[in-house]
Amino acid sequence: MATHAPPGTSSAARDVSPYPTDYKTWKILAWTGPVFLFAVFVLWGVVARNMPPFPPSATPDEVKAHFHELRLPLLIALSICLTMTAFYMSFSVAVARVMERIEGPGGVLSKLEMMGGTITCAPVMVTMAIWLTAAHEVNNLSPEIMHMLYWFGWLMFDLAYFVTSFQIAAISIVCMRDKREKKLVPDAVSWWGWVTFASFFAVSAIPFVTTGPLAFNGVISFWIAFFTWFIWIPSLSFFIIKAIPRLQAEDEAAGLVNA
Repeated sequence: MATHAPPGTSSAARDVSPYPTDYKTWKILAWTGPVFLFAVFVLWGVVARNMPPFPPSATPDEVKAHFHELRLPLLIALSICLTMTAFYMSFSVAVARVMERIEGPGGVLSKLEMMGGTITCAPVMVTMAIWLTAAHEVNNLSPEIMHMLYWFGWLMFDLAYFVTSFQIAAISIVCMRDKREKKLVPDAVSWWGWVTFASFFAVSAIPFVTTGPLAFNGVISFWIAFFTWFIWIPSLSFFIIKAIPRLQAEDEAAGLVNA
C-alpha cells in the first residue's frame, strides 16, 4: 500500500498522488492497449478484410456483393471489435497515470490524453456499428443504401482523426519533458508520435477522391497514415508497461510504499 508523502520529502516524492497506488490494476490497464491493437489488426484488419479496404471507387452493386460474400466474417469481426474498442479507453487511463508522474498531478496534458483516448473510442464504435448493421441487413437493403453505409463508416472512421491527434501530441510533449536520465518513454517513440500526428492530415482528402494515394485505401491515406499509428501504439504500449514497475521502484526508494 502506498502512503501519503510527509512534509519534507523530496520534490519528486511530493509529485506522487497522496492516495494509495494500485500497481496491479495499473499494469492490467496498461496491457489492454496490446489487447485492443490485436483485436483491430487481426479482426478488423485480417478477418474483415480491411487491409487494404474494399475500394472507395466500388459501385453500389459491388459494395453489396462484398458485404454479402463476407457477411459471417464481418458479423464476427465487427461485433467483437465494437466491444473491445473500450480497451483503448482503459489503456489511455494507464498512459495518463504515467504522464502524471512526469507532468505532475492534475496536469492538463495528461487530462487531454485521457479525454482524447476516451473520445477516440466513440467514432470507432459507431463506425463498427454502421458496418455491422450493413452486414447484418445486407439482404434487406438496396445497393445504394449499402454504398451509403460503407462510405458513412469510412468518413467517420477517418475524419475523426484529430481527437486522436490531440492525444498523440499530449503524450509526445509530456514524455519529451521527462527529466529522468533514462526517460520512461524514449524520445524515439515521441518523435514517431509526431510523424503519426503529421501523417493523419492526409485523410482529410478522402471525401474528394475515390482512387489514388489519397483515397481511403491509398498509399498515403491508408498504408502510411494507418501504419505509422500501428508502429507508434505498440511501441508506446511496450514502454508504458515497463514504466509501471520503474515508477513502483521509485516510490519504494522514496519510502512511499509499505511492504
